[in-house]
Amino acid sequence: MSLLRAAGRVSFLTLVSRVLGLVRDSWTYHVFGMSWVSGAFVLAWTVPNLLRRLLGEGALSAAFVPAFARARTRGGDNAARSLLASVSGALIVGLGSFCALVVLASFFVPPSAWHLAPGPDAQDGVTATQVGALFQELLAILFPYALPVCLLAIWSGALNSLGSFGPGAAAPIVLNLFWLAALALVHARGGDDPTGSMRIVAWFLLAGGIAQLVLAAIPLLRRGFLVRPRLPQAGDAARGVFVAMLPTALGMSVVQLSVLLDQTIAAVLIGAEAINHVYLANRLLLFPHALVALPLATVVFPRLAEHASRDDGTALRKSLDQALSITLMLAVPAAVGLAMIADELLLVAFQHGHYSAEDVPTTRWTTVMLVAGLPAIGSAQLQARALYALGDTRTPALVSAWLVVANVVLSLLLVGVCGFGVPGLTAATSACAFANALILRRAVAKRIGRSAVEAGSIGRTLVASAVMAGVILVVERFVPAGGSRLAHAAFGLALPIGAGIGTWFLALHLLRSPELGALRRRVTGRLTPPARTPANRSDP
Repeated sequence: MSLLRAAGRVSFLTLVSRVLGLVRDSWTYHVFGMSWVSGAFVLAWTVPNLLRRLLGEGALSAAFVPAFARARTRGGDNAARSLLASVSGALIVGLGSFCALVVLASFFVPPSAWHLAPGPDAQDGVTATQVGALFQELLAILFPYALPVCLLAIWSGALNSLGSFGPGAAAPIVLNLFWLAALALVHARGGDDPTGSMRIVAWFLLAGGIAQLVLAAIPLLRRGFLVRPRLPQAGDAARGVFVAMLPTALGMSVVQLSVLLDQTIAAVLIGAEAINHVYLANRLLLFPHALVALPLATVVFPRLAEHASRDDGTALRKSLDQALSITLMLAVPAAVGLAMIADELLLVAFQHGHYSAEDVPTTRWTTVMLVAGLPAIGSAQLQARALYALGDTRTPALVSAWLVVANVVLSLLLVGVCGFGVPGLTAATSACAFANALILRRAVAKRIGRSAVEAGSIGRTLVASAVMAGVILVVERFVPAGGSRLAHAAFGLALPIGAGIGTWFLALHLLRSPELGALRRRVTGRLTPPARTPANRSDP
């Protein structure tokens, strides 16, 4: 299966997931608004999701996929099954014990210890102790979600290495369906008790995590790779996976940790309600990120690991450059477009129920500052995966360690000193994302040579994105003010988006973009994988 074909399949499933995610977030804020209750939930939900992104989709997956590829290449399927069993067993025991400790500790930590302010718009009489108590209770329910979802990431990594990308990409759809089911139950019960309703949502999410794991277990069983977990033995390759995981966790954590720190700083300096703006900005960022950068990073990583296991640096560089070119071609206009339609998107998707018009400006600028870093985030993900495929986990770890510190300092400066408010937090995150991408690019060049991505390719992308932005501005001038939500969706969103995408395609076509040609052939079904002859067997 070609790189674009596999990425297209992942993108489609991810698109379905993101649409459902947008619906669920819209409904969530319709019910709970930008309140201290939703703020406490978002912070509690972020903690297990940070573990998911660092350990599951990040560090463990980045350490496991190359090891799994090496095991299959050198020892066959039996060696790969043994590795999967050992890693799964160690994860169940280690992370399961940690989850149990966190849940037990939540019963003994005083709620006031969290120092979570309710925010200036909270109801009269709500105290920091009440906010901390709800956060603590929700954390005890949601933290165990980390175990099934991290195990899911390992199983999905094995399936990806076997050429099956669907189950991992479809798993978030299952979680969104459970979330929507919880909101339906809350709606049926009435909204008189927001804290009790939020507990229902939390329990449904925990059940959704288990359902996601079942989704990956079925194809593993069919392929003969659903093995009984066991603890690693002496000399087991699983030990190497966990040793490599430690620096990898930090190396892939700069954006995830930055978002958590943004939410924490917002809660402490501004109030629990401010967490919601960071959360919504991150959710809107994930929409183009999941369609543009994540599918290519997911699909290309097993290929990079395979090339590295064969010491084929030329093929690794070529696969990486292909993914980088396509990522930048898509990420730059996606970032520009989302920033330009953020107002209308928030109006259509969220401005109803308890989410008011007064909330839109802060969420909009928080989103604009964060989405500006989308091209850098996509590039850094690919560069980091290239280093992991080459066995270099130290460099991304050191870079992330420094950038996390830099993000905290810059965030405190922009919010506490300059008074930029919540948007200052995401501006700091984007600045650190660009620094991360540039430093990792230099590190990769030292290992496998400089990138062959031409300046002309980047220039064509920038020109096409600028033309697209101009057309969107012109179209928005003719959008009628006021009207129904349907009118806003049709004229304020669909018309500018359609005109922008069409202009972007036309501009790249006139500029003779080779990346667009490859993408167009994929869409029209003419892109076929090259024959694997001795001359091109390592081609991406």
